[in-house]
Amino acid sequence: MKSSERKPFFRLIKAILRLFIKAPKIDNRNDSLAEGAIFICNHVGSTVPLKLELYLKQPFKFWGTYEMTISHKARYDYLANNYFYKKKHNPKAIAYLKAFFANPFVGMFYKGMQLIPTYQDGRLLKTIKYSMNYLEANKSLVIFPENSSDGYHDVLEEYHAGFLFLAKHYHHKTKRNVPIYNMYYRKKDNTLVIDKVYSINDLLNDKRDIRDIAADFKNRANELATIPLD
Repeated sequence: MKSSERKPFFRLIKAILRLFIKAPKIDNRNDSLAEGAIFICNHVGSTVPLKLELYLKQPFKFWGTYEMTISHKARYDYLANNYFYKKKHNPKAIAYLKAFFANPFVGMFYKGMQLIPTYQDGRLLKTIKYSMNYLEANKSLVIFPENSSDGYHDVLEEYHAGFLFLAKHYHHKTKRNVPIYNMYYRKKDNTLVIDKVYSINDLLNDKRDIRDIAADFKNRANELATIPLD
C-alpha cells in the first residue's frame, strides 16, 4: 500500500472499519495505475467514498461540497435538507433525525479524509488552484462528477465537467499530462470497474465543448456497469 497522508488516529479508525466493510472486487483494465491522476466515479450515496477511502491504494484526496467542511450547522443543514431529503428521498422528519445523529460522525470522517471543498460560485477557483498544486506533487484526486441533485441513479444521467476543466487548466499551466481514470462501482456484485486510462492528448484534440465530452464519460460509465468483467 502506498504511503497514506491520513493522520494516525484516522488510519486506526479505517483499520477498524475494514473489519466490517468488505473490500470491492477490482476489475482494472490497465497494467497499473499512475499517480498524480484524476479518478472519476459514480457516488452510490456514501458507499463509494467509504470504499475508496478504505481500499484505494495510493495517496489521494476527494473533492466534496464545501458545506461538509465549514461548520457543524452547515453540515447538519446539508445532510438534513439535501443528502437525506433530496438525494436519499427520506421523509423530512426522518431526514432531520438521521442528520442529527450522523452529523458528528460524518464531520469526523470528512475531517479525517482532508476533503477538498468545492463551490458553485467564483470560489471554485480556490478548489482548482489547490487541486493543481496537489496534482503537481504527484498525488491523485477522486471526483464524483454525477449530477445527484435529485438522487443517485444506477444509470447515470449527467456528469458535470469540472474534472475536465481542471485537467485542461493543469496542462495549460504546467504542460504536464494528468491521466484520467473513468470508474464505475457496481453495487450488485461489489465490483469497481476501472476503465483504460484517458490521455490528456485525447482531451486536447477533442474540440467539442467539455460538457459534451463529460457526457461521453457518463455514457462510458454506464457501459462499465453492464459489460462482462475481465
